[in-house]
Amino acid sequence: MIKLRTIAAILYLMPVWVGAADYNIERQPDGPLAFRIFGEWFNEGSTLTRESILFNDPTCPIKIRSHTTKIIHKDRGFRFSARTSIDIKHPIVAVQLRTLLYDVFGQNMKNLGNIEVKDFTPSQSTIEGEWRAYANDMGFLTTVTYVARVRLADGSQWIFNAENLLVALTTLNLEQKIGDEAKE
Repeated sequence: MIKLRTIAAILYLMPVWVGAADYNIERQPDGPLAFRIFGEWFNEGSTLTRESILFNDPTCPIKIRSHTTKIIHKDRGFRFSARTSIDIKHPIVAVQLRTLLYDVFGQNMKNLGNIEVKDFTPSQSTIEGEWRAYANDMGFLTTVTYVARVRLADGSQWIFNAENLLVALTTLNLEQKIGDEAKE
């Protein structure tokens, strides 16, 4: 009887363990931390390189291929400008991407969300977004981008597993805060 309970417990916990272990993490360089806008230097003297980290859940109907986040000057202010390339595996009608920004100490600075509502067929696509940025945002070093939600053409939804995401963040030595609990 004890063996049967042990086997049942292992089978119950196995999908959670496998899901967390199978999260695909890809690191890509995203340009220098020091940059210039209209002749003014930000982070001048730094040799650090920004890093874009992609989290791809193998159960998700979308795979993130690449992501870049830059600071631009537009409409008399600073803006985050993001571009995400994705592979779409099934017909979908909406996708929500999230990008977590971390400073040079690995602390969460800000979270950016992007919802794209349109009909996508299985293919490659690019999603772009812009958000207001402030002078104290210039020191972001690392971004973590993941698919938060997908609405498929049949009306069903795929939603990310927050526990798996937190496990993946611990492997990167980044502050484990997502969603509402992160600093805005």
